[in-house]
Amino acid sequence: MSLYFEELDYRPTSIGALSLRRRRELSLGVDVFEIKLGEEFLMSSLFTASEVALAHLGLGELDTSDARVLVGGLGLGHTAKAVLEHPEVSGLVVVEALEAVIDWHEQGLVPLGPELAADPRCSFHHGDFFALATSEDGFSRLSPSALSMPSWWISIIHRSSCWIRRMRTSTVRTD
Repeated sequence: MSLYFEELDYRPTSIGALSLRRRRELSLGVDVFEIKLGEEFLMSSLFTASEVALAHLGLGELDTSDARVLVGGLGLGHTAKAVLEHPEVSGLVVVEALEAVIDWHEQGLVPLGPELAADPRCSFHHGDFFALATSEDGFSRLSPSALSMPSWWISIIHRSSCWIRRMRTSTVRTD
């Protein structure tokens, strides 16, 4: 491999080959990180503005100083980082379907990985976000500490389908 391109990880999955790669974009003078599933691009560090904007939009009207946030999909971590920029956020749970993506963050293979993995407000959960959202017990299957705050906001931000949904509950019980 050259200095200008490197495959950082490759894993076969039940839905296709998943790869993380870094390439040098000479015209911009930056390293670009990309996640591919088969021949399809899932994520590129060149195109993160919509993720960041959706996170800020979803959290822009918080009326609490103790917000718990749930994000569907980790990707390269730009949505999670944008969420954690809000001082009202006391906790973040990111539900990710592909275990390799979580591993890349925990191993520091992606630029934001070490920052997110080290932030005590942030935790990763391997699972199917939509299955959790539509199941009878919903997000109560997540760790009790993720759902222990009374009067909380959950902003669900899913970048691949570009939708935001807010839910407000009066109390979340984990017992």
